[in-house]
Amino acid sequence: MKILIGKKNTIKAKRKNMAYKIYFDVNVLLDLTLLRKNHADIETIIKEVERGSIKGFVCGATIHTLSYFLIKQYDIKYTKQILLNLLSFISVVDITKEDIQKALFTDFKDIEDAIQVQTALTFKMDYFLTSDTQLMKASSETLPIINASAFLKNIAVN
Repeated sequence: MKILIGKKNTIKAKRKNMAYKIYFDVNVLLDLTLLRKNHADIETIIKEVERGSIKGFVCGATIHTLSYFLIKQYDIKYTKQILLNLLSFISVVDITKEDIQKALFTDFKDIEDAIQVQTALTFKMDYFLTSDTQLMKASSETLPIINASAFLKNIAVN
C-alpha cells in the first residue's frame, strides 16, 4: 500500500484501486482553516481529497467544534463558507450510542479524542490525521494516528 506522487504532483492510492480513508481530527482542520503552523501539509492532503485520490471523513461533532473556534476568528458568513467548502468534499460519519459508550470505556483522558478514534475505528479508516502529539501515542496497527507531515513523508513516494 503506497501512495505515489505523479508528474502533476497528485497522490495516487495503490490499494486495490481504492482511495485511502482518512479521518481528520478537529485540530488538523483548525490548523488548516486558521492557517496554523502545519497548514501547508494539511492543504496538500486536502487537495488530494478534493481530487478523489483520498477519501476524507469527520464526524458531526467535528463540524460543531470547528465552527465554535472559527466563529471566534471569522465572521458568521466566512465561517459558513469555510464549513460548506469542507463539506463539499469531506464526508460526515457518525456513530451509535453503543459506540460512544465503547469510547467512554477506553483509557483516553480526552473524551472528544476517544469518540473520534472510536468513529474512525467503527468506519474502518486507514489513517487518523491529528496534530495532537498525545493522541499520536494511541496509534496502533489497526488505526495509525499520525500527523500530516508524517502521512506525506511515510506514505508518499517523491
